[in-house]
Amino acid sequence: MPVTGVKQVKQNMKRVFKDISDKKAPKFIHAMLSIGWTASIEFAPVEYGTLRNSVTMWVDVTNDKVSGELMYNTDYAAALEFGAWKPVAAVNKKGPADNMAATPHFLRKGFESSESQSQIKQAEKIFKV
Repeated sequence: MPVTGVKQVKQNMKRVFKDISDKKAPKFIHAMLSIGWTASIEFAPVEYGTLRNSVTMWVDVTNDKVSGELMYNTDYAAALEFGAWKPVAAVNKKGPADNMAATPHFLRKGFESSESQSQIKQAEKIFKV
């Protein structure tokens, strides 16, 4: 007995994968970056607000690959994230603001915090990724 409907199954699979790669995946990546960025603000040091106001986020879809990037575009952002930075007490700061919750590796902690992880899991359910 010959198998029928193979062509239709292939077309449906292509449509489903195209829907995932063209719509769902970029939206999910953008949501995940937004979650991490929002949480990282809580851990970021504040003096003049330069760091918080220097965020760039983008999602790129090329061929079958979806990627995203979240960057802080200040000279000292890498030192805060990857270096041996220690928070400065508010009385020793030159600027008008402070964040007592500021910690080293602020961006990493923004993505790895328990609240962010639960929000990312919710996003997975919403986008069915």
